Amino acid sequence: MLRLVGELDARNAAVAALAERLAARFDEVVALGSGVTAEARGEFAVAVARLKVASSEAATDLAHRVFEATGSSSTASSHGLDRYWRNIRTHSLHDPVDYKKLEVGDFYLNGTPPPPTLYT
Repeated sequence: MLRLVGELDARNAAVAALAERLAARFDEVVALGSGVTAEARGEFAVAVARLKVASSEAATDLAHRVFEATGSSSTASSHGLDRYWRNIRTHSLHDPVDYKKLEVGDFYLNGTPPPPTLYT
């Protein structure tokens, strides 16, 4: 159990650090106002996509591993843990992670920023 908690905490800390870095970058991009370039917007969109991938996968794995470690009784609705799992899955499926992986990969390999959409 100690190993599991240590691993999940370390992963959570990494995602939190990425989110904090992205929040600082958001402030910088917003401060540009109408001077935001397509390149800056594209780079920021990729950073958001990276965070979406990392946070969704970390959260989904965390929920799975908590149920695995605590056994079948933890799935009882009286504990409420199922609600967290459903919320995690809802967020990971809205604006799907697989699309974000494609955007990050295309930017990393081809330098192509994601096109502006309702999700970026």
